[in-house]
Parts: sequence; structure tokens; C-alpha cells
Amino acid sequence: MSSASAPSRREFLAWVGLSLPALAALSAFARRAAAAGAPLATLTPAEARAMSAFAAQIFPAGELPGTADAEVLHFIDQGLGTYFGQMLDVVRAGLADLDARARAATPPAPDFAALPAPAQVATMKAVEQTQFFFVARMLTVMGMFADPSYGGNKDGVGWRLLGVEHEAVYQPPFGYYDAEDGR
Repeated sequence: MSSASAPSRREFLAWVGLSLPALAALSAFARRAAAAGAPLATLTPAEARAMSAFAAQIFPAGELPGTADAEVLHFIDQGLGTYFGQMLDVVRAGLADLDARARAATPPAPDFAALPAPAQVATMKAVEQTQFFFVARMLTVMGMFADPSYGGNKDGVGWRLLGVEHEAVYQPPFGYYDAEDGR
């Protein structure tokens, strides 16, 4: 992926396709860490606060579960400490930038997480064309919808948002194309 700007969809999909085995291993590690109540290993407390607030704006909690319910922060922390380590500097700089923007806001806030939700969204919109935004959003989405047995998506909360029911074994017919064949 290019380092100057966010990668194209094609670059991202190629990267994901080549990365699936490593993503499964990362997710399993994150799941065990979250289940054990392990502290975050990579992000500092300030970075974790900013990342948690960022992720919560992508999938806010309310009537439906959000990123905290899915333990997305553990997935992101483990990812940045292992497989996504090459993205750590981009994420750290982006989180520091979010905090600096919060301190420059009127009225100033001590950090991004302390901003009210509308100000957080406005701050995120100001950086949405950056590589940081792409990476942070990608990690948030991955943590929200990963197979719960591998990490993130605790208890399948992300799947419930999509209306997906996980089955251990899928049986045909899978859709209209199988129903016509009588499977």
C-alpha cells in the first residue's frame, strides 16, 4: 500500500486477500487478551482514549451495540503491536493530531475523547482524506466484524448489527441459485 495517501480499494482488497491467515492469528491473540482482561500492550492510555473515541464515532453505542461492546480496542491494540506494526507510526501521529486539534478547538478540550460527539465528528471529517483515517477506520471495521472466535466482535455483536446469524455449518440452499437446483 502506498504510504503518502490512503490505498485504493483494489490495493486494499489485494492486501486483505494476502493477509487472511495472519489476520486470523492476530484475531485469536486479541480475543485471548480481551477475555483475560489483559491491559493494552501497544497503545498508551492517551492513545487508547483517542482511538476508543474515534472507533465509537464509527460504530456508536446506543440502541445497538458499539465498539466498546465488541472489544474493538483490544483488536486494534493487538494488531498494531503485531501484524499491523508498520501502521503504528501513522496511527500514533494521527491520534496525536486528533488530540492537538481538540486542544486548538474553541473552547479547547484536553484531548479528542473529551470533545462532545458533534465536535469529534467534525474533527474526524477534517482528517478523513488522510492515511491515518483510512487505517484507523479499517482496523475499527475489522475489529467490529471479525469472527468472534478470532477476536473483536465479542459475542457476535457486529454480526447482529448486520442481521447475520452465525452457523457452525452452512447447509444448502444458500440462496435463490441453489433453490432452483433443488439442493
